[in-house]
Amino acid sequence: MKLKAVKSFAIALAFLGAAFFVGCSNGSGLPPIPADQHPASDITQTQTEAASSQPITVGPTTKKLILSGVKGKTIYMTKTNPLSVALKKENTRAAKIKNGISASIFEDPLEPSGFSREAEQDPHALIYQNFWNTLKNSSSAPKKLAMSVQNGPKNYSVGDTETFNNLKPEDLKTIEQNEFELLVSEDDYYVWVKKDDAQYNKDKDAFKAKAQELGKKFINGYKLVSHIYGEPAKNIYLYDPATETFTKDEALSTYSKTGEKINILFYEMLEQGKLYGFVSPRDSIKGYEGSNEGRFLYLDSKTLLEEPMEAYSTSLHEFSHAISFTVKTLEQGVEWTYWYGEFLALLCEDMMQDYLGVSDLDVDGDLGNTPKGRLCTANYTDSWGYGLTGNASPTYAAGFLLGSWISRKFGGVKFIRELARNNSVDMKSILDALQTAAGKSYTEASLLQEFAGDMLVPAAGSGHNQNAATYQGNALYTCSYTDSAGQVQTYLYPITAIDLWEPFYGWCDISNLSNIKGKNCISNVSIPFSGLPAKNTYRKHKYWEDTPPRATPTTAYLGPLLLNNGGTCFNIGPYGSMLFKLGTADNSTVTLEFTCVGGVYFGDVVTIWVK
Repeated sequence: MKLKAVKSFAIALAFLGAAFFVGCSNGSGLPPIPADQHPASDITQTQTEAASSQPITVGPTTKKLILSGVKGKTIYMTKTNPLSVALKKENTRAAKIKNGISASIFEDPLEPSGFSREAEQDPHALIYQNFWNTLKNSSSAPKKLAMSVQNGPKNYSVGDTETFNNLKPEDLKTIEQNEFELLVSEDDYYVWVKKDDAQYNKDKDAFKAKAQELGKKFINGYKLVSHIYGEPAKNIYLYDPATETFTKDEALSTYSKTGEKINILFYEMLEQGKLYGFVSPRDSIKGYEGSNEGRFLYLDSKTLLEEPMEAYSTSLHEFSHAISFTVKTLEQGVEWTYWYGEFLALLCEDMMQDYLGVSDLDVDGDLGNTPKGRLCTANYTDSWGYGLTGNASPTYAAGFLLGSWISRKFGGVKFIRELARNNSVDMKSILDALQTAAGKSYTEASLLQEFAGDMLVPAAGSGHNQNAATYQGNALYTCSYTDSAGQVQTYLYPITAIDLWEPFYGWCDISNLSNIKGKNCISNVSIPFSGLPAKNTYRKHKYWEDTPPRATPTTAYLGPLLLNNGGTCFNIGPYGSMLFKLGTADNSTVTLEFTCVGGVYFGDVVTIWVK
């Protein structure tokens, strides 16, 4: 599901404002130590390690770590949260350098002078949660539709009108019934527009032409997506509130008034809300209030006119959700979370860029047509401060950062296909897909540890710096389609390399980490702000002019955020990763000491890297 106005660029700040470690206090009345977390009182042991290219996992009882053979090498630290819930800063560990690294590293815990904002819930999470809340809270069968009962496919012609349900864009809860006019009728799909839509009525001929072109782009693209993700529902489903299960009922081909055709419904969303488009799980459920009982996709009419490429990309992103809901929930009985749905859909956008003709650098306005436009904000905060899970827009950036790394390092479309089709969801689905597609066995902790290590410095073959289309075996998943010129083409699902340290993915320090009590917390390479490409989302963002007296910055930074104080602690979001550059060793031996910030228990995985 895709939104326009709410961007992770600003929202992620909410997780910076009060996240720095400013002191330790055990407090009173603390809960017992949670499962998978460790008592601080156990940190008593000394661990000795020789320099190695392999990561050094700091043991759960390690208080002192002695590294040998490290002179002239750079010492890094990563902290990851392997849990699906957030870790408070009090439940993480801090590192203090006792000797062996020059005084360029400052040790005092510091409090940021930045500000915070509340994270606004993503409208798509609201749609998804409202669906489940209504469904599960129902003590009996869901309410019947107010519209007429379906009695099989009708023969529609261009110019015909039909009444459909749609969500009111202002609140995404209220169900409206509106008259829609049929603009395009093809064997596989219909394109409709709300009859009184303001955008449509500005220039009907222009709108119809764009609707026809979108339909052609969508149907070829949808077939390419289905080849990897699976098919949308061919049946209408019944829901049993008592057992919370779905069962197939009648075939859409004989039940739904639009049969198995995919219905693309346009109406104006951006003027009242923040959406490019969405799908609704309710449309697959028989008798569910507001269900259109068929295959439906809802898109913003203004986007079609003003940003048609975005409309094309959104149509495939959104309909991949409908496929995933069918494959995972309706057919296999597993309920996926909001973040996992967006994780899948962003990988769909990624693998379909070449088909749509979207450049890796195609960022227009706040976001653009490529999911790669989210990576500069992920570089700054979203991979740790917010974490992977949640119900607000930082989920997009953090999820795509992880998903783009995995898909490039572990098999490209082979991995994506396994992820989309296996019988698990959320992090388990990711781990299962890695095992099947790449023969790699990981836990949440070990996967995130490797991910964080690859984010430290640019390196060939580290995941983002390789082209996933080259993986052996991807040829098994190619798919043919007919292009707009009538020529048969073979799609290879190319997934291009990403260099996170390029200026295109650079970012600006909007929370003032570079000037905390006169200290600079940032180790990243810096460049002049003017050195950011014109289409970089930080350079283009209206934040600089919309939040007076905020001045346009003079400095930008490259690569995933590297902090230079191991004693600085933050809240770490679910499956989040924090990166630290501790410094270059002056001596052959370096000694680090670790403490649990809150003094009671911790749940992070701390890793030392010598590079």
